[in-house]
Amino acid sequence: MERSLVIIKPDGAVRRTVGARVIEALHGLGLRVRAFREMRVSQELAEKHYAVHKGKPFFPWLVQFITSGRVLVLVFEGENAIQRIRDALGPTFVQKAPPDTLRGRYGIWGGINIAHASDSPETAATEIDLWSREGNVRESDGAEKEMLTYIERYTAEASDHTSEIREVVVHAIDSDDVSSSVLESLEVLIAKDARDVEDDEVEKLAEAIFALVKEEVSKSG
Repeated sequence: MERSLVIIKPDGAVRRTVGARVIEALHGLGLRVRAFREMRVSQELAEKHYAVHKGKPFFPWLVQFITSGRVLVLVFEGENAIQRIRDALGPTFVQKAPPDTLRGRYGIWGGINIAHASDSPETAATEIDLWSREGNVRESDGAEKEMLTYIERYTAEASDHTSEIREVVVHAIDSDDVSSSVLESLEVLIAKDARDVEDDEVEKLAEAIFALVKEEVSKSG
C-alpha cells in the first residue's frame, strides 16, 4: 500500500466546483482518503515544500501561486497510489496534458495545473511529514466523510469557467498583451467560480496567473 500527498492548488480550490471534481475523480480511483484539510499556505511552508527548486528563476512564482488562495490537502492510500494519481492528473504542463486527464480538463496554462502529487514513496513520506508538522494535516477516520461532504456541497451548483479563463490566458500570451484588462478579465471569471471565497483570494490568484502570463510574454519578446 502506498500513500501520496495531493494538494489541490488555488486554481482548483478557489474555483470550488473544479477542486471538488478533481478530488472526486481521484477518489474514484478506489483510493482511501486518510487526511483532508482546507487551508491557506504560509510563506514559510510554501518555501519548504518547494525547497528543491530554491534558487531557480521560477521559485518565487511557485511560492506566490500556492500562497495566493486556499488549498485542499489530502493523503490518499492504496495500491500503486502514486502512479495512479499522477496518471489521472496528466503531464505537469497543462498544454501537454491530454484532454482526458484532469490537468487537460481543468488546468489553465503551464504550471497553473490544478494539483501537486507526490512522485515517489520517499517523497510522499517527506511531504506528509512536513505538512503534518507545519500544516496541521492530520490523519483521521473521518477524513473521507469530510471530503465527500465537500464534494456534495460544491458540485451541487456547478460553476466551471476553465475554458474561458484558459482562452484569456492563451490570447494574452499569443498577442503579447499584458494590459490591466487581462488581469481584470481573470478576476471576473475566477470570481464566477469562487463560491464562499474571500475577494482577496480571487484577486491574488488572478495576480499569480497574470504574473505567469507576463513571464511568458517576456520570454517570447
